[in-house]
Amino acid sequence: RIQTRKGHKLKVGPYILLDILGEGGMGRVFKARHVRMGREVALKVIRKERISNKNVIRRFQTEIRAAGQLVHPNIVLALDADSAGQMHYVAMELIEGSDFKQLVTDHGPMPMHVACEYMRQAAIGLPHAFEQGMVHRDIKPSNLMVTKQGVVKILDLGLAMLNEPDAIGKPEQVTVEGLVLGTPDFLAPEQAQNAHSVDVRADLYALGGTLYFLLTGKIPYDGPTPTAKVLRHVNEPPPSVRVWRPDL
Repeated sequence: RIQTRKGHKLKVGPYILLDILGEGGMGRVFKARHVRMGREVALKVIRKERISNKNVIRRFQTEIRAAGQLVHPNIVLALDADSAGQMHYVAMELIEGSDFKQLVTDHGPMPMHVACEYMRQAAIGLPHAFEQGMVHRDIKPSNLMVTKQGVVKILDLGLAMLNEPDAIGKPEQVTVEGLVLGTPDFLAPEQAQNAHSVDVRADLYALGGTLYFLLTGKIPYDGPTPTAKVLRHVNEPPPSVRVWRPDL
């Protein structure tokens, strides 16, 4: 960017972009540094289409303000949220570690005692958020990180509303993965029926699906389409982890 005289695009509000950490349906995450404070953060820049009208922007600001009140060792701390031009961003504490999806991809299914310890920590963080009136609604392996010190961190609290129909104005697309209802691979049946009315039990269901993934390396229910996966969550009995891990 600097060589092509576009270095100004490496600045978002008071942050200088240093590196790209990841990209998903909601936006890009950068390693960034606050210009004046010198503090390095994980800066999530939200895709423009995720915040399409003033009502959604207002809800986004309200939920991010609520997320900023969450201070818990198992929840990634939200440090700042603002807009720069048409870009909306959230600054979070920078975590050195790996998410669960990457860990299983790189190293295979986890030993039982390791997976259970990680789930124990996540299950402590979720009720803290729920007590503050927040339900995550998109718990999945890629939204849970573990630091180099073995501490589990829940990501993206306060951004769940961007996965709801009125965030993009297209409620008919309820079957698109990661778009409206959460990720079908780990979706609670009641969330498929009414995403607005769920409580912390939906997050715990998704946490159980995540535990299944950590122990087997597989999602609980596979299917050719997101809709097919959701229907299996609704209609079929829980799959046995011992099919893949007879040692458990």
